Amino acid sequence: MNEQILEATVEALGTVAEPRFFRTERGYHGRFYCVLQAALDRRGLLVDGVILEMEYQKSARHDMAQRPDIILHIPAEESGARRKDNNFAVFALKWRASRTEALADFGKLDEMCEWLDYPLAIFINIASERHYREEYTGPFQDRLHAFGVVLANGAPKVVGA
Repeated sequence: MNEQILEATVEALGTVAEPRFFRTERGYHGRFYCVLQAALDRRGLLVDGVILEMEYQKSARHDMAQRPDIILHIPAEESGARRKDNNFAVFALKWRASRTEALADFGKLDEMCEWLDYPLAIFINIASERHYREEYTGPFQDRLHAFGVVLANGAPKVVGA
């Protein structure tokens, strides 16, 4: 499933081509969410209660106050499972992140992997070719993926690791 999620992510990153969406994190986030949902759906991944959700804040019941941008999961409230179960991917998006900002987001993604057992954590640096993956030294080397995405001659250019 992880490979399909990563393929859908790269497809979605390569789909958003409107210059306006590259001007702000919020604008890109909204459009990316829509095309990512369609890419996941085409791969048959949004079945059996699996949903893609914008997550505004993890509540006290999660023992954290993280604000991941997007999560792919089956909500515990729906499945009756533990909160650590049925979590598939967590996404953090940043507009033109600096090294410091990217490393801070990597730390937040680490926390999501540790506390809620996400097997896949994805960082997206909007309007930048820098993804900073080479700077990551955390404990989830096999789970963390990072991408930079820019418009080059009117087409999305995706750089990833």
